[in-house]
Amino acid sequence: MTFLDNFFLFFSNYHHKRILNYLQKLNLRELIDVGAHKGEFLSYVIKINSIKKFYAFEPQASIFRILKRNFLNNKKVKLINMGLSEKPSKKIFYISKLSSASTMSKFNENSNYLKFKNILIGSKKNYVDKYPIKTSSINVFFKNIKFTNCLLKIDVEGFEYNVLEGGKSKIREVNYILIENQFGNLYENKSFNEIKNYLYKKNFRVLKKFTSPTLHYQDVIFKKLK
Repeated sequence: MTFLDNFFLFFSNYHHKRILNYLQKLNLRELIDVGAHKGEFLSYVIKINSIKKFYAFEPQASIFRILKRNFLNNKKVKLINMGLSEKPSKKIFYISKLSSASTMSKFNENSNYLKFKNILIGSKKNYVDKYPIKTSSINVFFKNIKFTNCLLKIDVEGFEYNVLEGGKSKIREVNYILIENQFGNLYENKSFNEIKNYLYKKNFRVLKKFTSPTLHYQDVIFKKLK
């Protein structure tokens, strides 16, 4: 791991502990982790005894091998090496020098924060590699699976709205959605207000916000109203 990987991991561990303490109160039964990376978030929520099934999606081949090694022997966890989008297809995946920042989103070349971020991670470009990946959608993948008090966690670097669009019908069965709000306008045509408005129309409301110690993003929990 690079110095920056360790730096962000240190703060994300603290951040995830705060979220874990809150989620333990919700009596969750299932978790869908979209953008599981190496399992940083999963390693905390797997401690919640009420959750009986975990679905972890990670499209990066090299990162998925690490995720698989970390959770292969846990029978409650289903590991899926693909991305989720608005429909089953193939998408170009852009690999960042900081692997947790890899994305299917198009970069906003006018973002000053993006330029600063590249300097911070020592990268001359927005990505160091790219390749096509297979995607499914929430509606298709979970077509024959019924959710019970389910948490949908989405951390996909600006591609959150696309994931939600792919779950138009199944989201009705989801009770909670934990979604990342990236600051800094890193990606083209991405607005957290658009996501918020979309979820409000689906009868969700903001339940709790967790601001990262590094102050560059928030994790926001939405709850479906009865």
